[in-house]
Amino acid sequence: MSEFNNQHVHEDEIDLVELLKKVYKEKKLIFKYSIIAAVVGVVFALFQPNQYTSSTTFIPQLSSDVKTGSSSLSGLASLAGINLGGMEGSSEFPPTLYPQVVESVPFKLQLLSSSIKNNNQELSLREYFLSQESYSILGIVKKYTIGLPSLILSSFKKNDESVNNSLIYSISEEDEELFKELFKVFSLSLNDKEGFITMSFTDRNKSISAQVVKIAQSLLQEKIIEYKVQSSKELLDFTKSQYNENKVAFEKLQDERAVFVDKNINISSSLYQNKLSRIESDLSIAQTVVQQLASQVEQAKLQVNKDTPV
Repeated sequence: MSEFNNQHVHEDEIDLVELLKKVYKEKKLIFKYSIIAAVVGVVFALFQPNQYTSSTTFIPQLSSDVKTGSSSLSGLASLAGINLGGMEGSSEFPPTLYPQVVESVPFKLQLLSSSIKNNNQELSLREYFLSQESYSILGIVKKYTIGLPSLILSSFKKNDESVNNSLIYSISEEDEELFKELFKVFSLSLNDKEGFITMSFTDRNKSISAQVVKIAQSLLQEKIIEYKVQSSKELLDFTKSQYNENKVAFEKLQDERAVFVDKNINISSSLYQNKLSRIESDLSIAQTVVQQLASQVEQAKLQVNKDTPV
């Protein structure tokens, strides 16, 4: 039994000396292939086009005390059945949601539709991607081989397309492929510890790379501002509508008083004085409401400007 174990252990052992002798014998062949691999690697690296990465770093503006409106505005809105209390603090847009904004279909479609300049020629980012050799060759092969049936079917469905709705986004297979190509070279990263965000884009053309990063940052900024001022704008629109309605009612009361006075210009009875007093009382109340609403409209405008990030 012990002889069998010794034989088994002996078979599992590796003789390093014997292995090194074999390697030494074939040193010329190993050296030859190493040189060939190094030359091929250098040539491949030299013929690869340069890749330029443009990036921008920014710090999101966060406020510790965000208010959407004064208590008087909230009370006014409650009269119409609108609860603005839950809006307080809702205009804050957390930076952790920035990647979701960038990966959303509307953002990607807007970015692909944005205009860039390439060799003094203005074109969209979509057209630029489609003009790239690496994409167009693969795209053409796929389009007229695997994608040929869908291409034929799509030609028959063009007449059945419905009216475009701004709230509904429909993407094609080309859009899907462009989205994949876009996010191979475009990225947005968050630094939770330091609190800053970095956006970058890589391309063979350094000018295109810089332009796309600048456009993407502007689009992201627009989306964030749109969300942050949404509640303030809704409050402003509501206050404006209340102001316009009460102003019309106030002007109508002014006309009624003038007509009543003109009709009873030579009458000085107590009934006339009572009716005139009631009309003037209603007119005074309406005037006070209109003045307050005019002040609140201005406050709402200031709130919109305050909520708009720098």
